[in-house]
Amino acid sequence: MARPPEPWIERLIREAAEAGEFDDVEGMGAPIPDIDAPYDAAWWARRWIRRNRDLDAASAVAASVQRALPRVMAGRDEPGVAAGLEALNARIAAVNESVPAPARLEPLPVSELLDGWRRRRTRGS
Repeated sequence: MARPPEPWIERLIREAAEAGEFDDVEGMGAPIPDIDAPYDAAWWARRWIRRNRDLDAASAVAASVQRALPRVMAGRDEPGVAAGLEALNARIAAVNESVPAPARLEPLPVSELLDGWRRRRTRGS
């Protein structure tokens, strides 16, 4: 007996799975959050508010890092500049713990920034 034709959406899903497009899905294999919690009709609103609060925090940290970076780079000694850059990266890492992956901030490239700082100091001497 012939099998019925595969629906197009099932074919697309099967082909994507075979191509490995679902291999690195965030949360895959992890328990569903709040699965055992009592029913809350406003769960989506609470989650939306929490997510936006986290995104606002990430935006605020990104803005403060952008404001502080010129001040750190104007430092007079390399250990001070390196410590300032590491402190900014610590703030970025702290906010990255609470935001979803797509909204995470990139850490500052400390070695590249220090190389640029050294070149500017050498030219200015």
